[in-house]
Amino acid sequence: MVLIRCIPAAPSLLAREGVNDTEAKMNQSNPSDREAQSHTSVGSAAHGRITGGCRLASSLRRFAGGVLVSTLAACGGGGSGGNSTAEVNKALGSLTTPSPSQSVELQARGAELNTQELAQAENEASSLPATTPLAQLADGQTAPLAAYQSGLVARKAAATLVPVYRFYNTQTGTHFYTSSTSERDAVRASQPIYSYEGQAFMAASAASVGLKPVYRFFNTQTGVHFYTISESERFNIETTLPQFQLEGVAYYASQVAGIGFTPLYRFFLSGAGTHFYTVSEAERQRVIDTLSSTYGFEGVGYQVLTGACSFVNTTVQQAAPNGCYLANNGAQVNIALPSSAVLAVGDKVSVSGVGAGGWQISQNAGQLVQTTLPGALAGQRWTARDASRDWFSVASSADGSKLVAAVYNGQIYTSSNAGLSWTGRDASRSWQSVASSADGSKLVAAVYNGQVYTSSNAGLSWIARESDRGWRSVASSADGSKLVAAVYNGQVYTSSNAGLSWTARDATRDWCSVASSADGNQLVSGECGGQIYTSSNAGLTWTARDANRNWYFVASSADGSKLVAAVYNGQIYTSSNAGLTWTARDATRSWQSVASSDDGSKLVAVVRGGQIYTSSNAGLSWTARESDRDWWSVASSADGNQLVSVVRGGQIYTSQASTTPGATGGLQGAAGSSVDLQYLGDGVFEVLSTSGSVTVQ
Repeated sequence: MVLIRCIPAAPSLLAREGVNDTEAKMNQSNPSDREAQSHTSVGSAAHGRITGGCRLASSLRRFAGGVLVSTLAACGGGGSGGNSTAEVNKALGSLTTPSPSQSVELQARGAELNTQELAQAENEASSLPATTPLAQLADGQTAPLAAYQSGLVARKAAATLVPVYRFYNTQTGTHFYTSSTSERDAVRASQPIYSYEGQAFMAASAASVGLKPVYRFFNTQTGVHFYTISESERFNIETTLPQFQLEGVAYYASQVAGIGFTPLYRFFLSGAGTHFYTVSEAERQRVIDTLSSTYGFEGVGYQVLTGACSFVNTTVQQAAPNGCYLANNGAQVNIALPSSAVLAVGDKVSVSGVGAGGWQISQNAGQLVQTTLPGALAGQRWTARDASRDWFSVASSADGSKLVAAVYNGQIYTSSNAGLSWTGRDASRSWQSVASSADGSKLVAAVYNGQVYTSSNAGLSWIARESDRGWRSVASSADGSKLVAAVYNGQVYTSSNAGLSWTARDATRDWCSVASSADGNQLVSGECGGQIYTSSNAGLTWTARDANRNWYFVASSADGSKLVAAVYNGQIYTSSNAGLTWTARDATRSWQSVASSDDGSKLVAVVRGGQIYTSSNAGLSWTARESDRDWWSVASSADGNQLVSVVRGGQIYTSQASTTPGATGGLQGAAGSSVDLQYLGDGVFEVLSTSGSVTVQ
């Protein structure tokens, strides 16, 4: 991609070999400030859009005033847009070149179309939900306004950033821009009339969410290039101005303002039929103040990238708070997170892979990144919530956001923000067990030597069901319609109408626990001092499994095929065939409670007076977590990435999936990937967004 800025200069003929785009026109004034009077245009590009293989075909063309100017032979190319080639060709079939005055009117109309389209894009962005993940949007789609304003759109495009370099032509007073380093070097080596002025700004070389293509036209009458992001303006030019030849997509920019973008302003020189562009606020204002009679201000053309991210060409980089880094090396680049001591809550770190080696983010001691990316595990760090109470049971919605916990001889408590805050519900009772529907709206709770209670409004109100019994455990189907409850020294009871009525099942036993599949048809129940029992018909019939043990708690996968059971003062047992056979896992401990992810691969179990244990391989191996406490109950989200556990006589604890804490943990991404992190405090980061291949190392 090449950018060329031209100003009216002394009569001169410019013809250079080896430079993809040049523009020159006759000087009609003698400005004292070359920056204020420079004329901007963007030329040829590589990067898979406008090829850079064409060479100058120096030719002479008679300009309107009878003066000779240099012009480029068109490089060809196409581009894509909202109007078909057939439509354009049909329009061009009978098209004649308009007069100069008509051309001015038509180009002015194009500016109006561009302004309208920018406003439409802003409105579209404003109408999108702020929480829409960028990963759900395709390249080129307008993003939510919040994503532009937070800088997410610009950071997602960071992996495709290319610097645009600027030269000043000392003979013509024009500026020449290019994003090609080889072309930059060739001009510096072989074209002494060009004074190198360094990097001007950044552009995106590929499509990305929130960015649109910028089309390049070549004006065969003036030898000047024109750029627009507007599909409407593009079509207007193609169908009314045959002297403009479409050469394809120059680069990608945004129609919506936001962090990481800066406006590119455009002016129209009606006397010359050309445009002037600038990203400089000072230059824009100088032109408006001193050259308004010649330069008609047309407003913002579009938003270009600021290039606020730093290129990292080495393999090691220490990140700073609110830093943005582009890993630009053939080998993997290690980005070390700032130490927690220099971070403030809300600080961000962004990393993108530009080079082939990708990147790695390394943590400091005591740091971790909360994420659900592949390789992340829950249970590695736990956070105490609420107050010390005689917590007895806990349950979770499928997404882990809605929780319910029961206090023995206390109240039921609910949380709608993943355990951050809790609200007491109903009266003080000997609450024994709680269960939740997948969406957290339908709850069921059992009182030992009391009744079963149900709620259809996430715990706001409760209705007593059935009779006083020694209710020990309850479970629910995903929709909350099918319930099962176990009575110690009683029977198992099932309900198919959300607890309105109940039916006694099987025989009187010392039932200790019960669990259900998502559809409520596959059930499992454990007898303290007896066997485990399974049912495949919603509790109508039951089959005894395994041996007599002190089965204290059971849990099930969503389809009921994978089961896990805890034996108090025994081992954990798992089954992968709906309870037909069982395999002992880990060591003998005072196992109190277990929970399972929907697919049965991620398990969590707690030991009374011991630790929490997690498994990410369906129970094959277990890892001790947290400290010795009187852990009493545990629950898991459907994906196993959010856990909650309660301590009897202690607090509630929550854990989210994360990287391994400390210096051994971190993230890694392939070339073209990116990640945005935000600091939450206490050494904890969270992932705001990702693109491409990003995993936990």
